[in-house]
This record gives sequence, C-alpha cells and structure tokens, in this order.
Amino acid sequence: MEGDGLSVVSGNGIEVTSGQMKYFLDPRKVSAAGICCVSHAHSDHMPSSFDGGPLFCSDITLRCLRGRVKSKKSKNYLENVERGDLPSVNASGAGHILGSNMFMIDEGKKVLYTGDFCPQDRLGMEGARPQKCDALIIEATYGNPRYRFPNRNAMMGVIRDWVEDTLNQGCSAVLYSYPLGKSQELTTMLKEFQPRLHGSVLDTTRMMEADDLKFDYLPFDPADDTPQLVISHNTKGENGLSALGKKRTATVSGWCLSGRSWGMDEGFAYSDHADFYEIIDFVKRCSPDQVYMHHGSEEILAKEIRERLGITAVPLKKGQSNLGSYF
Repeated sequence: MEGDGLSVVSGNGIEVTSGQMKYFLDPRKVSAAGICCVSHAHSDHMPSSFDGGPLFCSDITLRCLRGRVKSKKSKNYLENVERGDLPSVNASGAGHILGSNMFMIDEGKKVLYTGDFCPQDRLGMEGARPQKCDALIIEATYGNPRYRFPNRNAMMGVIRDWVEDTLNQGCSAVLYSYPLGKSQELTTMLKEFQPRLHGSVLDTTRMMEADDLKFDYLPFDPADDTPQLVISHNTKGENGLSALGKKRTATVSGWCLSGRSWGMDEGFAYSDHADFYEIIDFVKRCSPDQVYMHHGSEEILAKEIRERLGITAVPLKKGQSNLGSYF
C-alpha cells in the first residue's frame, strides 16, 4: 500500500503495516523485520522459528513457548528475549486460555487483533472486553450461526455432576481435553475431586506454573487403581490408563455441539472460544468500520456480519490486503 495508510495481509501470521511500521501478529517466524506479537502458545498460533527482535506476549505465554520449542536456537532466543514495549501496542486479556492476549495497534488508526478469544468470565479468568476500533481482526473458529454454546456456568455444573456420579458408582472418570488451556480450566473447575493429570496434560500444567500461578492436582499414578478423576489428552496407547479398571470417558470440546464424542461415553460442549452469537455481539460493540476474519468459517461469518450489522467484512486470505484501499 502507498502513503501513510494501513494494510492487513495474511503472510507471516497476520501482517499489519502502517507507514514504515510493520507488525506481525501470531507470526510463524519471529524476526527483527517487524514488531512481533504472540497471542498465546497453541500450535496454530505460536511461531515455529525465532530469529531475533523483541517479542510482545504475556509471561504465561512466554513460559509455554520456552517449554514447547525444540531447537537450541529457539530456546536460547526465548531465554534471553527482549520484551516488547511500544506506546503503539496495547495488550489486553483475550479470555481464551490463561495468558492469552488481544493486541490493539494504534498508529493513528486503531486495529484490534483478538487471536482466539472468549468474552465470558470464568474460573477467575476475565473474558475479552470489546474495544472501539477502526478495524477488527477476529477469529472465525465458530463463525457459523449453527454454533450457540450452552451457558458455560451451567455446563460446569453438568460436568461436575457427571464426575461425581461416575465416582459414586465406583468408576474412574476420564476427561479428554487439549493439554494447554482447557485442561487447566478443568483442573480448577474440578479441584474438589483432586484430579490426576496424565501425560502431556501434566507436563503442560507444570510448564505453566510459577510462583504466582499454582494448580491443585496429583500426577497420575498407574499403580493406583482406585476410582479417580483423570484429565488426559488422548486415548492413543492409553499409557497406563488401562490400569484404572472400570471407567467412564468423556471429551470436553466446543465441537461436541455437533454431536461428536469421538467414541467416548459422553461429550460436553464446553468451549474456550466465542460462539457465533458472541462473535457478532463483540463485533457490534467494537463498532469497527471494517472487519477481517480468519481461522475458521471466514466466508460464512463475513456474510453474516455484512447482513446483520451492515459492516464491511472480508475473509482474510493469504496475501490479501484490502484495508489499505479502505482507509
């Protein structure tokens, strides 16, 4: 784009350019070629390589990045990284997982990048708060009108009741969820049952912990065959879970709303993402002139935003840049 306008491109993550300033949002490569902002450490958002420059992210995200990268070069960069500090970048909670951030970029025109987000407060974590902006870059994971999640507080009660009933019947309760984010929510939600953390869930929880963040749990012990609550990632190989004897299984995911349970006894539609109607409400309250969407049902969400809110909405495709001609 020419002049001092603003452009957005899907390239090295989401690239926002204003004049001589370039921002990489959830880039695949961190480098000094631009200002790099990482919203959280899920694999579809975290960088795969690190090659210098400052980094904007939360302390929790930095701990997770340090724990998840493999190469010596990346580990060395993250151990000595310069943290970003610019008046044009403001981070705020995204409400997706602990430590997840949204980023507001203000170079005269305000651009809000949500990353993955959830607007509902839960378990001591504040949900994402709408912010007035000129342009909004928003996720579309559940950007289809078919996705309306049950009330999350009510779902917490349903999950607790299922665990309690299962244990009272002399069976172990095994919950399967993503190791970073959802599993820590379940650990906090169900701490009264002294959850046992298994495999990558245990490793990830330990990775997240620090002096100011502790969870109440026990490591899974395959020698203990008493009825217990276990939180695990997947069933491949089971890695000792067969020692539990009688057990009931459940998966915890927003995708259970579509009736999927992946062969488990139960499926609970509990999500750390915004559903379609929360996305629409968030867009409305941010009151942007233009919206870009990525990661999911982009085409459907763009159409719905245009029709329901009368806001220009564009699915963000690789290499596409429309914002420059708009401002």
